[in-house]
Amino acid sequence: MTNESQIAAHYAHDHLYETILKALASEGKMPGAITRQDLAPIDEFHVRGQEVSRELATAAALQQSMRVLDAGCGLGGACRLLAAEFGCAVTGIDITGDYIRTAEKLSALTGLQHHIRFVQGSVLALPFGGNAFDAVLTQHVQMNIADKKMAYAEINRVLRTGGRFIYYDILGKAEPVHYPVPWAGDASLSFLITSQQLHTLLTETGFQRIQVTDETEKGIGFFNKLFTRIAQKGIPALGLHLLMGDAAQQQLNNLRSNLIEERVVLESGIYEKVDGLTC
Repeated sequence: MTNESQIAAHYAHDHLYETILKALASEGKMPGAITRQDLAPIDEFHVRGQEVSRELATAAALQQSMRVLDAGCGLGGACRLLAAEFGCAVTGIDITGDYIRTAEKLSALTGLQHHIRFVQGSVLALPFGGNAFDAVLTQHVQMNIADKKMAYAEINRVLRTGGRFIYYDILGKAEPVHYPVPWAGDASLSFLITSQQLHTLLTETGFQRIQVTDETEKGIGFFNKLFTRIAQKGIPALGLHLLMGDAAQQQLNNLRSNLIEERVVLESGIYEKVDGLTC
């Protein structure tokens, strides 16, 4: 199993909240008047950000008061979206302490601190009881997880029967990946599986497929627009580069190339927990 401290270190960023506030201030946005939309360029560390989170929540029919776990929640952007726009009771968990601290502070900054709880912990040992959630969401998480069987078993355990598992992930294909990428500087922290392998694993874990969507073309379009905007206007004050550091441009370029060259695919899916194990 991968050393989880290495994964946490890959994403760690000292004074992240303060860095975000400084970037917001450079755009004339000060505490007390900051909205979720102001945070949109940085608060969801996955391709297409808020847009895809909203699409998935709608497709999965998430509703008022549903108990939702965001496993690998990052800075909590999807948690805030689900609480504010769908009325869900949301819990976010992430292995990276810097992310959890920042998620709590950004939620307070936008007035949502009473609607979301954040926990630092591992997806491989979720600190929740069985049947605790109506839905579990993961976005760009499993690429760093070697023991996927354990991770999906834990998700299944905390999800009630009939509950929905929603994912949005980068999956592998036959060709080797260009590194570095946002989730790994090299292959030592990257554990990609194919779409078919994921489906088989989820089915064996006790999930039934509701829908699966290839999101690759939308992802490529997102990057094309992003790089065009940067070429025209320069790097914005607030963006994912604040999380990724000096290697941001290379990591994002490599991810776009991997998508275009079909070395990886972007895929979303909705599965339902069923009684017993399905073979």
